[in-house]
This record gives sequence, C-alpha cells and structure tokens, in this order.
Amino acid sequence: MYTVQKINNKFYMGNIELLKSENKVSVAGARKIDSSSTEWLKAVIKNLDSDSVIVSGLALGADTVAHKTALESGLKQIAVLPSGFNRITPQSNHQLALDIVKDGGLLVSEYHPRVYASRHRYINRNKIIARLGNYLIVPQFEVRSGTRHTVNFAKKLNKQILVQDADYSGNQFIIKDSGFNTIIQ
Repeated sequence: MYTVQKINNKFYMGNIELLKSENKVSVAGARKIDSSSTEWLKAVIKNLDSDSVIVSGLALGADTVAHKTALESGLKQIAVLPSGFNRITPQSNHQLALDIVKDGGLLVSEYHPRVYASRHRYINRNKIIARLGNYLIVPQFEVRSGTRHTVNFAKKLNKQILVQDADYSGNQFIIKDSGFNTIIQ
C-alpha cells in the first residue's frame, strides 16, 4: 500500500520532505488527557500557521488529539513511532497512522517494520520528537510519566516549551523551574 524507505538506519513511510519544514511543532502530553486540556490543545493547534507541521508520537491522549486536530485543520504531520510500521502502538491508532500518510504526512521509526514497542524505544521516540520540533507544546502531564523525558530532552536542546497553566504536577514542574525556556498559557 505505502512504500517504506530506509535512510541512515531510520525507516520512513510517506512524505519525507516534511523533515525539511522550517515550521515543525512537537506535541507531547498525558495519555489520559482531560476535557479542558483537550480543548486547550485543539485551540492551540487550530491557531498555528497553515504551514505548521505537527510532530507527535501517535500515543493515546494528547498525541491522538494533536494528530486528529491537525488532520481536521489541514496541517501536515509527522508521527514518530516507538515500534516498526507493522506493529503500530497502540493498535487502536493504526487507522490514524494510515490517515496521516494518506493526507501527505510522514511516519518515522528507528525500527524494522516488525519490531514491537518497548520502554527504551518510547524514550528514544521522545528524544526524536523533542529534536524535530522548533518548540514543544505540552497541554497536560504528570512528573512521573513518559512526557517528562520529552520535556527534559527539549530543555537540553534549549527548545521553547508552550505549557498550559494548569495544576498537573508536570505542568507545575515546568512552570516553577527557571531552567526551562517556557511560555505559559
């Protein structure tokens, strides 16, 4: 159906030209995102420039909201996977992954198409998400979560982080730590 390309030990499916975009925006957040954070994230994405490319991890919650909102808004996107293309995780987002490619987007993986997701692969995925975007949008997360890895990678790369002003432990962690390059909204 779609052609998989292997370049520099990474696998790509879809529009590889999106990697050259100057306006990539990463999104990371809670897998169990609440309704107010969902609405906040949708509003932020809908207000992005029309040439913005959303970069996220195809996980449940914030990632799914970001990818679906991007599709609805006509924005291109890059989904970075913690597995191979034949092992989309979660399986419930398999169709979403195909829709992203069909809409001119890109799937990226460091792993052979038949490789399953694992803990260290999620962390590697989060590093790629932080690296690809010009900045990171974080609607909601807890300090003890995978999103913390993405946030820490963004901090090391001195990426700006747009965070929702909310009482979640992760959001407050970013807001209170002066070491982050933060925009609070």
